[in-house]
Order: sequence, then C-alpha cells, then structure tokens
Amino acid sequence: MKIKDLIAAIRDYSKLRQALEESNTELDLSRMECAQLQSKINELEPLVDEYYQESCGKEYAANQERQKVETLKKAFVSFCPALDSTEKIRQFYDCIAPDFDESGFRLYDAALSIFGHPNLPGEFPYEDNRGAFDEADGHQLLKYLTALRFHAIQWEIVPGTPYEKATLLDVDTAAPEYRAFEKQLYTQTLRDLGFQGLLPQEQERRIGKQKEKRKEGAER
Repeated sequence: MKIKDLIAAIRDYSKLRQALEESNTELDLSRMECAQLQSKINELEPLVDEYYQESCGKEYAANQERQKVETLKKAFVSFCPALDSTEKIRQFYDCIAPDFDESGFRLYDAALSIFGHPNLPGEFPYEDNRGAFDEADGHQLLKYLTALRFHAIQWEIVPGTPYEKATLLDVDTAAPEYRAFEKQLYTQTLRDLGFQGLLPQEQERRIGKQKEKRKEGAER
C-alpha cells in the first residue's frame, strides 16, 4: 500500500470509528427507550385484563336487563287493556308522557310528520320575531300547529308593522277530520316511543303469529 493510500485509510478509519461510536450511542438510547416501553406495557397489561373483565361483566348485565325489559313488556301487554279507541290511546299516552315525553316534542314531531313538516315560524312571523317559539315546548308548539291546520286562528293586523298577529281559537275537537287526526297522532307517537306492541294492529299480528306457531307444533 502506498503512503498516500495509507494516510487516506487512516483518515477514513477515524471517521468510521466516530460514526460507529455515534451508532452505538443511538443504539443504547433505542434500547433504553425499548426497555421503558416494555416496562409500561407490563404495567398496562393487568389494567387491560381488568378493563376487559369489567366490560364483559357490564355487557352481561346489560343483556340481563334487556331480557328483563322484554319479559316485562310481554307481561305488560298481556295485562294491559286493548287500546282500541282514540280515548284509550290518548289516556295511555297521558299516563306515560311524564316519563317518556314530558316536554311533548315526540307528540309534536308526530304531528309535523302527519302535516308534512310545515315551517311553523314562517307561518307565524310576528310571533317568531317576538321569540314565542324560542323556549316553547312541544305542547305549546302543537297548539299553534293544530290551530293552523284546522283554521282556528283569528288574524289581526299589528299597527305600524307589515305583520299580522295570531290569536289561537278553540279547535273543534268533535269534527271528524280532527278525530281522525287525533287517533293518527297518538298512534304514531306511541309507535315512536316503542309502544307499538300495545296497539290493536300489532296485537292482532302477534296473536296470529302465535296461532301459526301452535298450529305448526301440533302438525309436527
């Protein structure tokens, strides 16, 4: 080897040695990080097992509660009188409303769907501008909606404005059109609240299925 080549090799050796030392330092740091991560994993593994067991227990408890609810529903249906009239359907809603629809928005939503989702604030711009609908509950909104639908409103021009003020009148609840709407309203609301199994159509369908199962069992 020539002296020139030897000098170059010595220089390269110094650089290579420095690079090797830097690599060893980085490797040591990586090993330390890996050891720290492994330590954290070891700490977390018992917690993961604990959470898994806890989630399994909660899922089992939830399934048990769901089964209880379904059993209670069946028992309730067997003892509940048939909701075969508008009066009984409305009375049943009034009984469950404090727990299932206290604000009346489910009842109002059902009415909206029946009437084709009219823009209530747009129909009553004067009242809307005065904030009448800002904090109104479902029962209050329903009064405006039914008055609008059954033309039980007295309009009065507000002096100095382009608006008309609405005075809600009593709806003729004995009219056939209103009676039909009322039955549809409470029936739809009970369906939306999950009580469709108590409605006559659902009961007849359930009884029919039970008869079919009994018939199949007898034929076997």
